Amino acid sequence: MSLFLTTMGRYVDLQESETRLLASFEQIPADVKKHERLWRARAKVGELFILQEGWACTIRPTPDGEQQVIELQLPGDIIGLREFTFMRHATEASMITPGRIQPFPHENIVDIIAASTPLAIALFAYISRQEALLTERMLITFHHSARARVLHFMLETFYRLKKVQHVELASFEFPISQRLLGNILGLTPVHINRILKTLELDRVLKKHRHHVEVYNPTRLIAEAELDGDYLSDEVNGLKERLVLLRH
Repeated sequence: MSLFLTTMGRYVDLQESETRLLASFEQIPADVKKHERLWRARAKVGELFILQEGWACTIRPTPDGEQQVIELQLPGDIIGLREFTFMRHATEASMITPGRIQPFPHENIVDIIAASTPLAIALFAYISRQEALLTERMLITFHHSARARVLHFMLETFYRLKKVQHVELASFEFPISQRLLGNILGLTPVHINRILKTLELDRVLKKHRHHVEVYNPTRLIAEAELDGDYLSDEVNGLKERLVLLRH
């Protein structure tokens, strides 16, 4: 099963007809390089991309000429879905690591919604969870210390990865540079460096170049103060409603 089918299947139970429909939209994946740009800000919205392998991000230019990371994209994510109804992209999208992407013309979203109510619900569920990630990051910025924000983001990323691949908290992939991590969390690279050194000295975790090694999972979870409800795949009883609609 492709990652797109896996992602949609997290929210609704896919029937064979829905699996075939999604498969019919799949195109040949393309390999992409580290830092490769998928689109520029203000470019016309056309193809979205399903991230099959690798990590990516969307970035929004700021008025002062800087760039702010908006979303971190992991395998299985649909890059650009939040902007598919706009004429032009408000963000720029680029790869963080080498990877593999599957083109997905944005008009296919309309065809999916028209053809299947369950798949429409799955798309809405996916979009709402992307919004929840942004909302949670804003809230922890106001209510958590810088150290807790770093730990919260790392733990959140671990749980997101766990949805699509086998990972262990003791050591998990995290190919994000200190500069990029600071950009995501609104902290300077110097501040990030200081926090990571302290976390290593305190024997909580160590940030390597491409992964995180966790020494004390209990302390990590406690300090991160992550309430995982916003990461849940449950759709508030709608699956039962969809079963009734199908019959």
